[in-house]
Amino acid sequence: MMPHRRPLLRFMTCAALTLSAACGSDETVGVEDHIPVSYTIFVNGVESPSVLTLTEGQLVRVRLQYINSSDENLDDVESTHFGGLTFEPAALATVARVADHNYQFDVTGGTPGTGTAQVSYGHDAEADGTTFAPITVTVLAAQ
Repeated sequence: MMPHRRPLLRFMTCAALTLSAACGSDETVGVEDHIPVSYTIFVNGVESPSVLTLTEGQLVRVRLQYINSSDENLDDVESTHFGGLTFEPAALATVARVADHNYQFDVTGGTPGTGTAQVSYGHDAEADGTTFAPITVTVLAAQ
């Protein structure tokens, strides 16, 4: 190998090692253990059943708690991973991610009716790494 190429080789090796360790380098849960197999929904701090009920025009705070295959809570990796929450039809609710809380959303009930909510999880804001089965959502008319 030519002497002037060694610094480049060292740089490339360090860069490759940094990229390969990026997902697990500073996480308290192991690299393989940050993949959720289930989740729990909390609405305004209270665990919600598998059917989500909202009220037209009412704002609630939704927090997703992910659990891995070792039954460990993944809250420790929230700063580097993202939860996702979408509604179908979209008119059922509006969703806004809470600043500095990748697993929390402010959700406002929209058009009264029934549909589904899709929960997901991933390494970026799209949260498209793991998608769970949709759950039933009912939006009640405001009284």
